[in-house]
Amino acid sequence: MQFLLDTKNIILILTALLNLILGFFIYFNGRKKKINKIYSWNIVAIVSWVLAMLFFRSATETTSLFWCTILYVAPTFIASSFLYFTYIFPTQKIENLKWRYWIIILSNAYIIFLTILPNMLIHQVNIRPGLEKEIIFNLIPYLFYAFYILICFSLGFVRLFQKYLKSYGKEKTQIIYLLFGYAVAANLAFITNLIMPWIGNFSLNWLGQIFTITMVSFTAYAIIIHNLMDIKLVLRNSFAILAPLITILIGYTAVQYLINLYLPNLADAINVIILVLSILFFIPLKNFYYHIANKYFFSSLYDSQEVLNNLSDKLRSSLDIKIICNVISKTLVNAFHSRAVGILIFNEKKNHYLVQHNYNFKINTQKYFPNDKFLQNKFAKQNKILVLENIKNNIFYKKSKQTIDLLNKLEVEILAPLNIKNKMIGLIVLSQKESGDMYNDEDLKVLKVIGAQTAVALQNSLLYQESLRFGEKLKQEVKIATKDLQDANEKLKLLDKAKTEFVSITSHQLRTPLTGIKGYLSMFLEGDFGKLKTEQKKVMTDVFNNSNRLVRLINIFLNVSRIESGRLKLDKSKFDLIELINEIMRELKLGAEKKNLKLEFNKSKEKIEVFGDRDKIADVVMNLIDNAIKYTKKGKIIISAELNKQTAQIKIKDSGIGIDPQEAKTLFNKFTRGRKIAEINTSGSGLGLFIAKKIIELHNGKIWIQSQGAGKGSKFIFEVPIK
Repeated sequence: MQFLLDTKNIILILTALLNLILGFFIYFNGRKKKINKIYSWNIVAIVSWVLAMLFFRSATETTSLFWCTILYVAPTFIASSFLYFTYIFPTQKIENLKWRYWIIILSNAYIIFLTILPNMLIHQVNIRPGLEKEIIFNLIPYLFYAFYILICFSLGFVRLFQKYLKSYGKEKTQIIYLLFGYAVAANLAFITNLIMPWIGNFSLNWLGQIFTITMVSFTAYAIIIHNLMDIKLVLRNSFAILAPLITILIGYTAVQYLINLYLPNLADAINVIILVLSILFFIPLKNFYYHIANKYFFSSLYDSQEVLNNLSDKLRSSLDIKIICNVISKTLVNAFHSRAVGILIFNEKKNHYLVQHNYNFKINTQKYFPNDKFLQNKFAKQNKILVLENIKNNIFYKKSKQTIDLLNKLEVEILAPLNIKNKMIGLIVLSQKESGDMYNDEDLKVLKVIGAQTAVALQNSLLYQESLRFGEKLKQEVKIATKDLQDANEKLKLLDKAKTEFVSITSHQLRTPLTGIKGYLSMFLEGDFGKLKTEQKKVMTDVFNNSNRLVRLINIFLNVSRIESGRLKLDKSKFDLIELINEIMRELKLGAEKKNLKLEFNKSKEKIEVFGDRDKIADVVMNLIDNAIKYTKKGKIIISAELNKQTAQIKIKDSGIGIDPQEAKTLFNKFTRGRKIAEINTSGSGLGLFIAKKIIELHNGKIWIQSQGAGKGSKFIFEVPIK
């Protein structure tokens, strides 16, 4: 077969390449996803159809019938795979998939059998010099074939349109681009490749393949602009790497041509020079195309680790809330290219948000915004980022219409909560990107970590401001105090100064970077940066546990500061004490097993419900059991809980080193540790039991220790009222 290389075939080759590139990116970015596999299969079928036309036009009289058969087999796979794709796109979920799957498979197999059967669908092919080849069909099978193709595409379009009506947000946009691209390509191809050949006109029977470019164009646009099938990251990174390589190869080819033409004797030396120059110019070219991609093709082309590292460094340098907000705002604008950024502080008492920082939002002089409890409970308190586009025409819209309408009017795109544990600090508010692009999954992951860092930084700043106000208030009270209280006031001033320095330095300098560290470690362990090897995961887990241990130590010092300043408050609610102890034992079980210690829990037959601060009671129980594990070399630790009239009594008994009765009297004092305890564990703070006692006393309970002396074990007991 002599290959025909005319204008039509060149266009067909380019069409096949465009389809192949699209299928390559979609498959290799999501080879484990069913939706990517089926779409890639559809692309393979399209490429086969295009190539079949290419070979059919170049085929001789003896091979024309074979390639004509392939030319009509390929569209059956295009139509059937497209129909199947519409059932799983965009959610990858489908009900009663099995029977639909087999109907599509069996019907397609029947049509293929009809197509390849000699003299059934295609009777013969006539070569006409200077004209496109003529195909002689059998009318009834041909109509049946065309009807099958029409039904598959029609059902697929109906499925996509139904999903378009029910969807919202980026899914709605993705569906309309996909639907339009396929509808234009399929309908035009139906005319040129099925209807016109039916009436004997073969002059445009190659044009249907070219129309697939419409499908490629709309799908590529949906990928680049609307993050179709989540492969935008691969495309933009590939562009930043492939573009400089292609540029270097084109330059090398041109220079090589000139060398062979004019300086063949110097080819080896010049090739070495070209190689060195290529290495030197690769990075500048990569940066150039990186900038081009970021500005014209893809928004938010940034290094997430670098952004988070830089932000963490800058947040540690100041406690001024204005500086902190400016740093966060500039970071978000530079990374995401957001048109506007706002930072709101939540006032729980007044139940509204204060505008702490505003960049480009048109809110005039408005300083406060009302709180929407439904959206707050549904998203903010659960630390979920709210994407406004995803809740339009949703049930949320009906329940929060006034708030959502206001956000739409202000052109708000994203609301990211700023939380520390269960406490709401505020919100980060973002508008649409400058490019009109949507925020992708990578952006939302980075924004979640930035939110955690921002929450800690703002909390530190607010505490610092509160400390300054408290100091100023205290100073004014000292001025009007009587002479008899001046000595006491001087001590309070010193205590306040120490407390202020402690809170600001400890929480700001330690908690802020630790939050970032824990965020990275958590992302590594969850596989956000790729799957870790077993040894790597073990090391990461150890580092993560040590970070938690350091955070726990910082919280101990902060609790002492709050206790001494009278700011340790209880958040009381009714909770199951048995369930709480079970949770703590599961957490500490591994540490006990490492020392071959047995943990036993003698549960009360009755359910024990306590009205108190669950987190703080948990701190007490964990501290006591953890101490028992640390200071017991062998034997077992027995935990018991029981009701005693109006109180719940918890006992932690160990077979450890014991406590001297004289030391037991001062063991709950601040910075006090037993002599034997200090010899075994030199890293203890001497504050755990002090904090435990204060927490129990705040609950109107009591705590004490029983021990018969060194080497005879210990029993820690505390009681708290159940009401």
